[in-house]
Amino acid sequence: MKFFLQSISSLGAILLGFLLLANAGITSAGRGELESLSMIERATINETINADGTVVEIEELLTLVKSQLAVEVESQADLPYNSTFAKLEVIEAYTITPTGEKIPVAANAIRTVEDDNSKGAAIFSDQKHKIIIFPKVTPGSKTYYKTKLTTHTPLLPGFFYTKLVFSPNQEVKHYEYNLSYPDSLKLYTDIKDVKQVRDEVIDGVRHVGYIYQNLKLKKSEELQVSLNDFAPHIFISSMDSQETFAKAYQERIEPKMRVTPEVQKLADEITKNIKTSGNLSEPKNIQNLQKEQARALYNWVSRNIRYVGIFLGDGGIIPHDANSIIKNRYGDCKDHNALLIALLSAKGIKASSALINSSNAYTLPKYPVIGPFNHVITYIPAWNLYLDSTAEMAPYGTLPDDELDKPTLLTALGRVGHTPKPKKENNRTVTTLTMQIAKDGEIKGKANTQYFGSAEIRARYKYEGADTSLSDRMVSKQLARFRQTGEGSIKTSEVYELDKPFTTDTEFTLDAVTNVPGPGAMTIPVGLAPGELASIAISRPPEKFTVPYSCSTRSVTEQYQISFPKNVKVSRIPQNTSYKKNNIEYTASYLEKDNQVTVTRNLEVQRPGAVCQPSELQKWKDFYQAFIKDMRGQIFYE
Repeated sequence: MKFFLQSISSLGAILLGFLLLANAGITSAGRGELESLSMIERATINETINADGTVVEIEELLTLVKSQLAVEVESQADLPYNSTFAKLEVIEAYTITPTGEKIPVAANAIRTVEDDNSKGAAIFSDQKHKIIIFPKVTPGSKTYYKTKLTTHTPLLPGFFYTKLVFSPNQEVKHYEYNLSYPDSLKLYTDIKDVKQVRDEVIDGVRHVGYIYQNLKLKKSEELQVSLNDFAPHIFISSMDSQETFAKAYQERIEPKMRVTPEVQKLADEITKNIKTSGNLSEPKNIQNLQKEQARALYNWVSRNIRYVGIFLGDGGIIPHDANSIIKNRYGDCKDHNALLIALLSAKGIKASSALINSSNAYTLPKYPVIGPFNHVITYIPAWNLYLDSTAEMAPYGTLPDDELDKPTLLTALGRVGHTPKPKKENNRTVTTLTMQIAKDGEIKGKANTQYFGSAEIRARYKYEGADTSLSDRMVSKQLARFRQTGEGSIKTSEVYELDKPFTTDTEFTLDAVTNVPGPGAMTIPVGLAPGELASIAISRPPEKFTVPYSCSTRSVTEQYQISFPKNVKVSRIPQNTSYKKNNIEYTASYLEKDNQVTVTRNLEVQRPGAVCQPSELQKWKDFYQAFIKDMRGQIFYE
């Protein structure tokens, strides 16, 4: 399971940037044109940094509701804020009907509520939400609110930042951001596709202003990377580099990772049975011992510290101390990392916190603005090794797909790092199937699959609970995915034994997929195998991409042995296929002997990285045409 560093901001500007500019959807109208469901007519943020460090933001938002589809969303505004560090007031709010009538929001329609954890996540925080419920909203209505956010305590002393990212999917008629601050305060600015309209100093106060407009909409694209990576933005920070932030953050968290007597005792207990046959006076033997100790410590933290996120006070970005984590046996990603680093240190293994984005952001802003960091993992510099103990199904040394090829901030080292690029051999599945077709067409079969690298992580999550009553649901879901009917069973190796390879074994009975005896023809059934290639076949590539997108590097091998009954004779099998182009290799071979057909399919895809440019799509589309033709190939019988 993945848990995130809570994004806490001293700026209501961030809330407006994300919640308003990225929320509204777009759709294709009946006449084939792109239309927005709502439009931001005017958004204004006036922000002031006072000499005493407090920050005051006055925000105004006027939104036009253009479609019935947007009425439910735009009928209320959700404004989150951290109640420990800031105070949020709603100064004014109303609806303007299509006829021009102004209807104020009633006082009891402005509510303060806690974070919604209805999805069952074990998260507790002091983030609250002001909910504004607008009256009488219909297509053609406008909603308006004005708020004041006063931040009285900074999350990190002396650290100020603004992070505004503008979605190309939202229609914006006028957006204005104004910032006033003491001229003695040095701020660093990075803007993209936003116009600066003011920069002047009056009586020792610097005033800067920016405006933005977007009247030409774009569809959100499948697999596109985070808006942080390509969209217009305003990033402002009081720190001159990510390295500066790393050092400041490390100073705050280092005391939480001290090797206390409790930490030392636990580390010794976990590693007590790890021995080495070599002479410990030799560095190589010491390193081998420490690697096994690190593995044991990682496995223990992964299995024994359950996730509970308590984001109170500075807990949004600062972990709890190692002793309390040991005592409570719970914590979020920051706590997992803090305890693991302390345990490693107790065995003489140096490690660093590594801030990372675990969703779809692949670049870092020039200046630190907290985001896109939303997760913390662990880095051991001696072995250039990243570990994520919150990915509870990840074997030691293996990262989930969404953490590969990502920039990291290594706080103890004071520098930017990078997780490994994906390799096809580290995302691999190998499946063998045997199927026997009965005289009436019913198919009985068995499948065995071995998983490697990140494919193993996904499989462990997927098949968790296969030995419980959830098994029947897994079988039904898998059969339905490939339009099969029947029954079966799933057995797996131990999901939680991370040091042992993970495999699945299935047995199944499928209802006839074709009429037997013939004449007839059939494609290759999937049964209860993972069906990796069949999944690709039913995922038609998009027509085009205009922005970078996340792409997969992988290796898939599937071999099928299909035995036909004596009352039919195989008359024709598909031709062998071979495709090798643009770092995509695919082969399919077919052999018939004694009424038994053996099919071997192998796909190897090696991308340059985890992100592909739009031009890469055509390479995949070219392959897909050859691939889908083979996947449609049929075995003929009579």
